Amino acid sequence: MQVVDIAPAIGARISGMRIDRLGPDEFGKIMQVLLDRHVVCIDGREALNPDAHLSFARRLGTIAEYPFGKPLNGYPGIFRIVKERDSTSNFGGVWHTDSPYHAIPPAYTVLCGVDIPHHGGDTLVANMCAAYDALPADMKERIASLDGIFTASKVHGSGTPRFSIGDVQRIDNRSRADQTYIHPIVRTHPSTGRNGLYVSACHMTGIVGMSVLESDQLIKQLSQQIVDTRFVGRVRWTRGLLVVIDNRCVQHYALNDYHGQRREIHRVLVSDGIAPSRARQREASHAISH
Repeated sequence: MQVVDIAPAIGARISGMRIDRLGPDEFGKIMQVLLDRHVVCIDGREALNPDAHLSFARRLGTIAEYPFGKPLNGYPGIFRIVKERDSTSNFGGVWHTDSPYHAIPPAYTVLCGVDIPHHGGDTLVANMCAAYDALPADMKERIASLDGIFTASKVHGSGTPRFSIGDVQRIDNRSRADQTYIHPIVRTHPSTGRNGLYVSACHMTGIVGMSVLESDQLIKQLSQQIVDTRFVGRVRWTRGLLVVIDNRCVQHYALNDYHGQRREIHRVLVSDGIAPSRARQREASHAISH
């Protein structure tokens, strides 16, 4: 097993093992690298078949639902992320963390490269713990007890979506999309104890207790902090590459720079059953001031 960091602040690429034949010791080593580096990229010669993909994901936790897209036929846990050659928009082409619009958001995203462009199509990843660590003390104090209002409505809601999602097969689930969930914008990682920002601008409508203007300004400021180049790495896709992203502390962004080429990634979301939390819990108001 060889491990090479992909960037100073985040990510590691692992080679020298068969994903479909991992013993307990090898899997434990992968999990330790994931905790340390937040994103792991495991080399594979060919794309995993769906059964092997799901089998690996289940070792991380419980397969989580994705209520807005049709799954791969016969495999309800696998969602196909596709951009066809003649398309202009892609899925995930904005900085975000996956599906924070749940009471318990998925802890992990497990991606497998199926059809990869000859050039372009990389995924950027950003370390939200490192971004938090670098904040000045007064900002940390300001945001310590704040809660964000998370929803899928900007992408999948009853209004006009603000973000395109490419050539995926949608499920019209607007009543579900318009629901809102309250999570702390500084969350404590349940395995490492590290604090990190928990912000996903395309899935947020505000911050509890703040005006819309104040919320938008703070979300923008924190989002810019997260994607500072000091905290960002790049996943370079190859066919068969398996990528595990820790959604509890990572944002990611699928680059749309491969026009005229096809790209297909298979995605599985995994829950650890633990809701976002911070060291000191408080009862969250569900109202936003105007």
